[in-house]
Amino acid sequence: MSEEIARLVGISVRELHGIESRAGAEAVAREVVRLNKAVRDLARPALHFSDQPADFPAALLRNADPANA
Repeated sequence: MSEEIARLVGISVRELHGIESRAGAEAVAREVVRLNKAVRDLARPALHFSDQPADFPAALLRNADPANA
């Protein structure tokens, strides 16, 4: 995990929310990285290299697990 992500999470928590994270910036940053990877892995097979950024949410919806509805 990037130390830069942890630093940015720490800044955003303080500056945007005005609170200190009880979990700590490192733990929050690890979870952000994990969730971003999960979303990319889900969408990767459904997207073509020529797709536009707006196609990403549609790909997620097409491949959504009905159990999550």
